[in-house]
Amino acid sequence: MEPKHNINEMISRLTRSFERMMVGQVDDYCAFLVRIEGAYLFHEHPKDEMYLVLDGELAVDYDGGRTVILKKGDTLVARAGEMHRSRSDKGAVALIFKAMDILSDEERIVESRVACLDTD
Repeated sequence: MEPKHNINEMISRLTRSFERMMVGQVDDYCAFLVRIEGAYLFHEHPKDEMYLVLDGELAVDYDGGRTVILKKGDTLVARAGEMHRSRSDKGAVALIFKAMDILSDEERIVESRVACLDTD
């Protein structure tokens, strides 16, 4: 049986920009929390990823100049192959849904270790 997680407690442990914490895995997808402060690098994925903003406001910039502003409660799917980046000037926390096979091995190890800290 999987342990339960408290999202608010997990968010309080995110202290660095772009730090991630895995919440759970469903089949081949994972959900993780990320604190966003500043701008991430432009990148793309071979599969879709979805953002759900839990706190603050973030922008998703697309190659070519289009920007989508997301506020608390907003969602956005960045489609496979779309060059994008996330950024936040004032800070934001998002729940991101991403295919497990597009996470690097290092990201999987770090996220698994952090998720294991929450065993209530």
